[in-house]
Amino acid sequence: MPYVKPLIIIILVVFSSLVHADRIVPSERVESRLIVRDAPGGDRISSLEPGQSADYIASVPYWYEIRLQSGATGFVSKAWSRVVPDLTTSETLRLGSWNIKKLGHGNQKNYPLVAGIIEGHFDILAVVEVMQKQGGHPGYNQLLVTLGSGWTGIVTDKPRPDTSSGSAEYYAILYRPSIIQPCQGWSGLRYHQDNSGGPNGVGEDRFSREPAYGCFRTVGSTGRFDFMLAAYHARWAEGDIEDIQMEVKHLNEVFSEMRSANPTEKDLLIAGDFNLVPLDLDDAINIEVPTLGSGSTLNGQGERTGNLYDHLVVFDAAETKELIGSAEVIDVRNVATNPRKFFQTVSDHLPIMAKFRVGTDDD
Repeated sequence: MPYVKPLIIIILVVFSSLVHADRIVPSERVESRLIVRDAPGGDRISSLEPGQSADYIASVPYWYEIRLQSGATGFVSKAWSRVVPDLTTSETLRLGSWNIKKLGHGNQKNYPLVAGIIEGHFDILAVVEVMQKQGGHPGYNQLLVTLGSGWTGIVTDKPRPDTSSGSAEYYAILYRPSIIQPCQGWSGLRYHQDNSGGPNGVGEDRFSREPAYGCFRTVGSTGRFDFMLAAYHARWAEGDIEDIQMEVKHLNEVFSEMRSANPTEKDLLIAGDFNLVPLDLDDAINIEVPTLGSGSTLNGQGERTGNLYDHLVVFDAAETKELIGSAEVIDVRNVATNPRKFFQTVSDHLPIMAKFRVGTDDD
């Protein structure tokens, strides 16, 4: 049957052309056209108008490589474009981070609204600003109960700093157990090696709240993807950028420790509230952080500020090919009656979310 082999080859070629058929489109910021260049920062060779798209080829710092309908390849700025994943040919995992404003303090928190946002937008979520109260984390406990049986979580065993202060914070990771499980041999979150900030703390205290990390993997029919994820809440330092950067620059040491804890894992992620806008964060850690959004923090009226402080940092974007586009701020204020009510009863931060393609794991 000599016709069988050519038929198989044709099928394989067609199938391979469909896999990862993500598209690049102009972002909402583009009013007339998105410039396509022959190289990052190079000469203009074409353009995309709103409503037009191109094939996604690869991600490089600050640029997407694309293929135009003509077959020509070029580059477009990430700041002016976005990835539209082909959800018909791949499963996706929605991973995010959220500072839920002093979770566990006060009596104004609307837990059903918070839980509804998490249920509607995430599969796994790093939560920061989980406040200590009487040696525990009642806000985290109540949120987990409100989320219901479809969710579970891991919380650090002690707060940072490790004191009885009401301003001390835990880190938590919430996830859907039907989709995500800890990696084999992992049962909790591990703090990066640093002075705990408590009375028995030892050594240099580089972080006010050193990151805590764990290993996670997708399960069931969602495919294969495993990764190391750390939660982090940077010091505020009264907004002193240089002071905050002095702490944040040690995140490269956190990545090194995460890699040592799981040497075969290449997908290393840190998510949280960095108290730095992307350019200042890039400058501190020398890693591109192309978070999308005009701001992730809110003022007292619930209006968005220009402070884009919440991010997902990927240690090596070339290794983490599962990431689709960039993390993006999600404006979920419409769950409350008005923005001010959102600020009062939900949070002074908006969450961020990134999508990951879940398929054959590459490490």
